[in-house]
Amino acid sequence: MPEKRSKRMQTRKSPFSRYPELSRLMETGEPVCVTFETGGDENSPEKSRFLFCELVQKARMGEEFLISGQGCPPGDYVLGFSEKSPAAYYLNSGRYKDWKAAENAALSLPRLEKKFCFIKIEPLSLNKGNFDVMILFLKPEKAMRIVQASAYSEGKRTVLDTIGAASICGDCTVLAYRQGIGLSFGCKGSRKHSGYEDFEVPLGLSFKKTIEIEDVLSKLPETRK
Repeated sequence: MPEKRSKRMQTRKSPFSRYPELSRLMETGEPVCVTFETGGDENSPEKSRFLFCELVQKARMGEEFLISGQGCPPGDYVLGFSEKSPAAYYLNSGRYKDWKAAENAALSLPRLEKKFCFIKIEPLSLNKGNFDVMILFLKPEKAMRIVQASAYSEGKRTVLDTIGAASICGDCTVLAYRQGIGLSFGCKGSRKHSGYEDFEVPLGLSFKKTIEIEDVLSKLPETRK
């Protein structure tokens, strides 16, 4: 059985959206909700042939998916679908000097520890209220506003933790789920295969952090006023 999918018209002003401030930050498409579903049944979907980052991009434009795997080896490792280290994959990519560097890169990847049955990926307009992570694709100034909103209450810095690999699955999903916010400059795989713009930066927020940021954004002064 292939991954379950459907295509809907984009509805930025959907009444289901409880995050108008965050939605306004995105100029193309809409925020994407990722949910780690724990209730499996006999109709659970099989592994998708698409990469996780590709599925997120498709959801940005209105599609929704249920998957129990995806097509990127590092992504499967990061999301907990596989225990196979992507060190050899990284070495063969030519992006690391030698085996030790490739192995260190693989060991540095964040990994999802939550137990789940499959992953739901959907645009915000189709979400019914609960999710684990929200992913946005933003121009740098808009990403800055989220960082400012995060610092609003306690004045704490946001730490950038990335390696230019496994950006959508690792930085923006797993790290965001774990730490509240995941900043990234993207990675070769996601920029090459999923097609977001060179001027866009991906950013992930946990459900709790999403509520906090949405509440604060309207309180911040505009950048150029």
